Amino acid sequence: MKREMAVVGMIACLAGGFLAGWFIPPLFAPPSGELISKIKSRGELRVGTSTDYPPFEFDNITSGEIEGFDVDVSRLIADEIGVDLEMVNMDFDALIGACAAGTIDMIAAAMTYDPTSDIGQERAQQLAPSIPYVTVAQVVIVTGDSALTINNLTDLLGYDVGCQSGTVMEAELDDIPGMTYTSFASALVLIQDLVSGIGIDAAYIDEPVFTTWNQTYDLKVILTTGTDPLSLWCRHEDPDLLYVINTVILTGYEPSGTMYDLLDKWFG
Repeated sequence: MKREMAVVGMIACLAGGFLAGWFIPPLFAPPSGELISKIKSRGELRVGTSTDYPPFEFDNITSGEIEGFDVDVSRLIADEIGVDLEMVNMDFDALIGACAAGTIDMIAAAMTYDPTSDIGQERAQQLAPSIPYVTVAQVVIVTGDSALTINNLTDLLGYDVGCQSGTVMEAELDDIPGMTYTSFASALVLIQDLVSGIGIDAAYIDEPVFTTWNQTYDLKVILTTGTDPLSLWCRHEDPDLLYVINTVILTGYEPSGTMYDLLDKWFG
């Protein structure tokens, strides 16, 4: 993803959100609730993620730390509160339940939020989405030597297709009558299954993840289906944290904001 495309998409999502009135109340209402006080007393912000999704989040084998774009964005929020950041790794499809239960304070895991989609509405019923912090494209990818070509997702009928469980890509495949697909708990295993040559024929995944893995494996995009905004997530009963999250995102996209540096760092 190019920085210019990400920024333009970001601005469009913000403008559209304000016009639709999705997030005006949590952004401008005075913070209330007790979570920020608890986070300050604890001394750390606990953020759930799934470290199989570079460049958004991944395990740095050398440093032993979780790194990525979402990690750096989360650190901005922790810094705003004045506490340390603790990234908590788990399967992607376990994140919403963990946040709803209070095991983690928020989710930063490249999780899309489209209020017009069924999965977006389902997620928003369980947790509170932030304003979008970046947009990404979804792509169908194959190995570089594959002869498979498609014009839309329905052309994948009859092929072995893979996606990550709990994602908008899984929901889209599930909506196609007769589509058979394999859901992987880990995007890393999904990519490995694709490149093995004996597993799936194609994978449906976010474009920046393809870009990252394409530096290691010979892969190519055969279809781009569109773009979706990503949100950070916390509990509905924690408007004080949502207020801070939204403020950090908006401040980061001011002319001298730090989000531009992070886009350059992770997306080039």
